[in-house]
Amino acid sequence: MVEERTGMQGSRTLAEALKKSFDVMSPSEKKVARALIAEYPVAGLEPVVKLAERASVSAPTVFRMLAKVGIQSYPRMQEILREEIALRTTSPIDQYEAMGEGSGAEHGVLGSAKDVFVGGITSSFAAVPSSEFDQVVRLLADPKRCIWTVGGRYSSLVAEYLSIHLRLLRPGVRHVGRSESDKSLALLDFGPRDVLVAFDYRRYQETTVSFVARAKERRVSTVLFTDPWLSPAAKCADYLVSSSVEAPSPFDSLVPALALAETVVAGVVAQLGPEPLGRVQAFDEWE
Repeated sequence: MVEERTGMQGSRTLAEALKKSFDVMSPSEKKVARALIAEYPVAGLEPVVKLAERASVSAPTVFRMLAKVGIQSYPRMQEILREEIALRTTSPIDQYEAMGEGSGAEHGVLGSAKDVFVGGITSSFAAVPSSEFDQVVRLLADPKRCIWTVGGRYSSLVAEYLSIHLRLLRPGVRHVGRSESDKSLALLDFGPRDVLVAFDYRRYQETTVSFVARAKERRVSTVLFTDPWLSPAAKCADYLVSSSVEAPSPFDSLVPALALAETVVAGVVAQLGPEPLGRVQAFDEWE
């Protein structure tokens, strides 16, 4: 497993390896990668002929795409996906117990937590292709677009945090609440030039997944922040930003996700130039 992960550019999942290798793939190989990510990980557990049909390419093209990410056989890819599924469905309690009760004994909880969080942020930033990040920033900085954010039980905290900061930088930013009526009202207002930024992590929430799908039906551009194993909402996402959820506690961490959201805000500031700084200054004066 370690050897294959190294071949996958050190990625935590096949999905991350595919995204990081996108720029070196041929157009046909990219079609395979997109087909796999769109129905991840189910599409990769099908026979190679079926995946090739999904992507409208030949089986040899599938093999060449896998070679680009350091996987030498289709059965090995399926083994990796099965291992990922096991991790994807593991409960936070099971993960915490697997770490061992004495995992933080040597350096104490503070030192152990620092290692986990720093490692999670570092690996998460490494997994985001710069081209994908730049496209997301340009989308959110476009003044002609209305921006919406949404999240689940915990991830809505990051979604609203991003929304609050973007509202200070530009007009036309709204956060969608967690209730069904909030989502229904948002769907009424969605337009084809709108952008939905959704957050959905392991123990994926069906309400978020279905909301992203319905937004896509209304031709909304969609950005999904998720974990390395990809929320089912990935099939409806135009852009994917994945991050580690490893934590020193029995709960998945949103620290790397928050760091990436902060970085998106920094990117929007750089993209917009001096104008948002004037908005922030005016807001401070009125407060």
